[in-house]
Amino acid sequence: MKNKIIASSILAVVILAAFFLLGEDSKEIQVAENFEPAKKEITVYISGQVKNPAVVTLEDNGKLRAVDAVNAVGGLTEFADTEIINLAEPLTDGQHIHIPAKEIIFQENPAATSTPNKSAKFAQGDLININTADENELQKIRGVGKVIAGRIVEYRKQNGAFQSIEEIKKVRGIGDKTFEKMKDTITVQ
Repeated sequence: MKNKIIASSILAVVILAAFFLLGEDSKEIQVAENFEPAKKEITVYISGQVKNPAVVTLEDNGKLRAVDAVNAVGGLTEFADTEIINLAEPLTDGQHIHIPAKEIIFQENPAATSTPNKSAKFAQGDLININTADENELQKIRGVGKVIAGRIVEYRKQNGAFQSIEEIKKVRGIGDKTFEKMKDTITVQ
C-alpha cells in the first residue's frame, strides 16, 4: 500500500507539473499574439513658404512624399514657388525641405520714366555683351533686374560663355516672353 501512495503522489506531482508548464506556455503564446511592432516614423523639417514651418513626425508607410510633409504643416503660402521644388520627392528621416518664395518683379510706372522705343533696334555698338557685362550693366537689359543679373553671372561661372543669345533662356527666370523683350539689346562676342 505504501508503494501505491508513493506512486499516486509521484503521478499527482507529474500531472501538476505538466499543468503548470502548459499553463505558462499558453500565457507566452497569448502575449505573442497581442504583440504589435513599433510603428516606424520619419521626422522632417519643413521651412520657407509654408503656413506653419515646423519639425514634423509622420508615420512611415513607405510611400511618404514631400507633399505629405507640406500638408502636415498646413500647406503652402500664396508666395510658394513650386516650380523649383519637387513635391513628389520621397521623404527620408532627418530631411530638410525648404519651400522658396516666388520672385516678385516690380514694374516701374512707364509714365514716370522715359524708355526707348521697344520696337527700335539697338545699333551693334549699343548691344550688351552677356558674356562680359557685369551685374550693373546686365540690369540695363529690358526685363533684367538685380536677381536675374546675378543668375546670369552665376550661369556664366558654372557653364562658361554663352554660345548664342538664345542660351540665356537656360537662366532660371528668363523665359520666352523675357527673351523677346531683350533679344534686340543683347549679343555674344
